[in-house]
Amino acid sequence: HNMPDFPVGKFVTTPGAMAAAVDDFEINIKGTGGHGAYPQETADPVVAVVALVQAIQTIVSRNHDTRRELVVSVTQIHTGSADNIIPEVAFAGGTVRTFEEETREMVQKRLREICRGVADSYNVDVELTYNTGYPAMINDADKVVLAAKVAAEISGKDMVETDHQKEMGAEDFSYMLQRVPGAYLMLGQGEGPSVHNTGYDFNDEISPIGASFFARMVETRQPVKGA
Repeated sequence: HNMPDFPVGKFVTTPGAMAAAVDDFEINIKGTGGHGAYPQETADPVVAVVALVQAIQTIVSRNHDTRRELVVSVTQIHTGSADNIIPEVAFAGGTVRTFEEETREMVQKRLREICRGVADSYNVDVELTYNTGYPAMINDADKVVLAAKVAAEISGKDMVETDHQKEMGAEDFSYMLQRVPGAYLMLGQGEGPSVHNTGYDFNDEISPIGASFFARMVETRQPVKGA
């Protein structure tokens, strides 16, 4: 994986967990809309969604051992269309990042409990959709050693890091590593905006470095007889 803010040509990896599992959630709230001047005649989904988002923040801070990695981020809130109308519906959505299945299950459980509590407290209907995504990406320790050796032949030992911290980002390569032992590496491209950023610009200088790594890996694992 290409990675800005690492020196050009630096390879980064680690044995074991390297990237988090990713799930997402969608929460639809349906109340009773009405005139903003007469809120007592409504079941206000705006108030409900605000309370919901505040309660979700406690999953990390109050329901989880903070010494273990967990991210729960609400990234969307949509509701309303006019300043004098209390809307009928509201929506909240977000992402969950974990490394352990137990933590993943706890988050789902707490989200459902919070949704039920908000529904009862604010007299609204709350529907939660929880979508399970990529699993955590786990590198094989032996394959990391092999990959680091090959990377050092390309960039030098001082340009290979094999104890990189876990990333809360996620990768679909995790499915491959569930089936076949392997190693995932990141390749530095120098300073600049991060990936998934509109200002990101791929550094063409690293293309031969990455290509050389893969070619050398093939030569190492499948040498030509008699060569």
